Amino acid sequence: MMDYLIDKLHTEQCSLVLLHEGNVSTYSGVGVRSLYHLLHDAPEKLLDSKLAVKAVGSTAAKAMVEGKVTEVYADIISSTALNVLVDAGIKVSYERKLPHKEFLKVWERLGEIKD
Repeated sequence: MMDYLIDKLHTEQCSLVLLHEGNVSTYSGVGVRSLYHLLHDAPEKLLDSKLAVKAVGSTAAKAMVEGKVTEVYADIISSTALNVLVDAGIKVSYERKLPHKEFLKVWERLGEIKD
């Protein structure tokens, strides 16, 4: 099923694809903001869910842990975020892992960081 989520992430050009209780949802825009809104407005959607995301930094990883996500795929993940997820027992796969400082530069290019 994770392959389906990853394909959807890439073909629909969204920032986040979520599978919860057999239902797939997609989110566009800033991925960490989508996670924040889910965590605060619909936390039940994160509980025991699987996610495919473009980029995961430490803030997103902490939201995933708090939301009790069970599995995550990331195109790009920071080494700090990977440690947070693994330490929480979340299954993680990824395309590229970057040192946190390097990840922040990529994240900025993706438009996630605004001045």
